[in-house]
Amino acid sequence: MQLNDIIHEVVALGHRGFGTVDSVQGIIIAVVAAAVMVRYGQVVFYAAVATIIHEVVNIGRGAMAGGGIALPDFSNMEVLKLMGVRFVGYLIAISLIYFVRRIIMRS
Repeated sequence: MQLNDIIHEVVALGHRGFGTVDSVQGIIIAVVAAAVMVRYGQVVFYAAVATIIHEVVNIGRGAMAGGGIALPDFSNMEVLKLMGVRFVGYLIAISLIYFVRRIIMRS
């Protein structure tokens, strides 16, 4: 695999990840995470927490819609891949919002 192919795969993963977060629910979670984050070194922790919160909100939305509490099938590799992609999306979204916040707060 050449460097160009690796870069293309990383960019595609980031695009898919940001696409899973690019909803009202995801943006609200990312904004709150970026607002609470004190320094950028905590971004991995906050992205993991945001991913977990996203899944909990999805479970709660399903329960409120009358479908009962249905946990994700963690033994299904596709579900785990989606959560991993969503984690990458939260890394990107929280990072962007954090940097914008830092630029605005300095002025």
